[in-house]
Amino acid sequence: MVKFIVGEMGSGKTKIMIDMANEAVKKSKGHIVYIDRDNSHVYDLDRSLRFINTGEFRIENLKTFYGFLCGVISQNFDIEKVFIDGLKVISQAENSCIKDFISDMEDLHKEFGVNFIVSLSRNIDEVPEFLKPYL
Repeated sequence: MVKFIVGEMGSGKTKIMIDMANEAVKKSKGHIVYIDRDNSHVYDLDRSLRFINTGEFRIENLKTFYGFLCGVISQNFDIEKVFIDGLKVISQAENSCIKDFISDMEDLHKEFGVNFIVSLSRNIDEVPEFLKPYL
């Protein structure tokens, strides 16, 4: 499963993601990963989550980030969900790159059973058609 939470900056996407991640920990039999651009929300998350700060790595495009996700998954085959919050590399990507990235995440889901929940800073009215099924 790939799911996007879309809204403009300041619309509450991060709060929704944090609540979803903390709830997922309570129900999960596998591991939950929360990926963010900095450490500003680390103390809002359940301590049993695996938190990753991507600001510590040079991730400049979605292909690089896809490789990063593959590395995360290869280190732990018990990952059930990955929450990806507030990454500029996603929000600033062109629609064609986002479409390819969704396809890559779907492939990872099929191969490894990992579900992805991604926040995207965009006006909900300007979401392209290909993204609407993932909202």
